[in-house]
Amino acid sequence: MNKVICIIVINCIFCIQGQAQEKGSFSIEANYGLQANFFVNSYNENNPFEASFFNKNVIGSIGGLAIKYNFNKKSALIIAYDQSNNTKEINYNENINQVDYLIKNWNIRHTNHFYQLGYEQTIPTKKSKWILAAGIVYVRMQQQEINISEYPRGIYLRERNFKSNGLEEGGFYAGIQHSWLIDKHFELGIRTRIFYLASVNTLESITLTPVLTYHFI
Repeated sequence: MNKVICIIVINCIFCIQGQAQEKGSFSIEANYGLQANFFVNSYNENNPFEASFFNKNVIGSIGGLAIKYNFNKKSALIIAYDQSNNTKEINYNENINQVDYLIKNWNIRHTNHFYQLGYEQTIPTKKSKWILAAGIVYVRMQQQEINISEYPRGIYLRERNFKSNGLEEGGFYAGIQHSWLIDKHFELGIRTRIFYLASVNTLESITLTPVLTYHFI
């Protein structure tokens, strides 16, 4: 399904390029930095199990790539993919009914795959420019979890994802970026974005990343 959507969107971009009165151009960009995920520490770990480990650290990393079609110097259509990761180190050592349970230096992970389609509006200044962005986002998740149980006895490790559990959500994103031209082709900026999942009515994450853009001119 994702491949079909990407093909349709790319075909639309080329159609727009052919019909536009003003010659457009393409850009590619990469970003990597920090994100705060407000879902990953919201689990209730108080349950019938002896011990549960679901929550991860709120602060994690995010990075990705994007292709941008610039209609002109002030507006653009963008297709982007970002992957975020939040982890937490688990250490646990208990003897339950004469059975030792040991978890040492083991990291559990929450990964989000963000697929985005959006519009950007540029506000130029004398030495830099501001970019306002908004669009739609489709997210697939991978969530690692650990349970330690006395009855039935055992350690249960699992990773829930789209393939096995249908974990997917949809929503919107908005952001702002401040950028400076390095030379004719390269541009360096700092960007923040907010991802809101309308399908579950929650604020998923906020990002802060440096961005490097290459313009095909």
